[in-house]
Amino acid sequence: MLISKRYPEITPEITLETILELPLEVNMIAALMALSGLLLLVLSFSRLRQRQLISAGIYSSLSSGLLVIAIALIALSMNLHTYRRLSHEQDIAEIVFHQIAPRQYSATIYFEDDNQVAEYILMGEEWQLDARIIKWDIPMNLAGLDSLYRLERISGRYRDIEEERTANRTVYSLAENKGLDIWSITKRYPSWLPWIDAYYGTATYLPMNDKARFKITLSQTGLLARPANEPGKQALRFWD
Repeated sequence: MLISKRYPEITPEITLETILELPLEVNMIAALMALSGLLLLVLSFSRLRQRQLISAGIYSSLSSGLLVIAIALIALSMNLHTYRRLSHEQDIAEIVFHQIAPRQYSATIYFEDDNQVAEYILMGEEWQLDARIIKWDIPMNLAGLDSLYRLERISGRYRDIEEERTANRTVYSLAENKGLDIWSITKRYPSWLPWIDAYYGTATYLPMNDKARFKITLSQTGLLARPANEPGKQALRFWD
């Protein structure tokens, strides 16, 4: 019996064009640091040719530090690009289920913002969708930065706790971590990124049913799923 099937992770593609679309402030700061680092590197070689070893070493160290910071900023921006803007309650996806066998469903996800579609095989009686949310502090909000979200995974669930522990599980990643993982850095070193006000996970789960369709929305408080057709409403009526 088919219990697991892998599909590509759904995450925005990182290209030169998307890097140029990263937050303007970050790109400007990174560019200034990179330019300063290159200028200091040129001065370092000039001092080295003049046999001024101490000043050459100082310029070289400063240049290396600025270039490393510039690369780190771009890497953080690339990771932020795997998240999507969250400015208000908005539709982010629809999920349609088709029963394949007892307690086995195909789940087709239609992503609202980029028109991508993905399909997964889920085991159990329920489905669960997980997401991450990053909220900026007030100055960053005033600067025009919205909260960000990223869908993390979809999985099948069993109502019975013992089956949840022992039965075949199906879980799939919906995102790929590119660049420097801002989530892990914020968790380990919160003082390094003081402009992040909060970061938290959110999840929603509901029963599966043949031909059931659910609309997924997201607000500042988290994920919310609503039935979008009669099979979906029927699944909720018989959910215990």
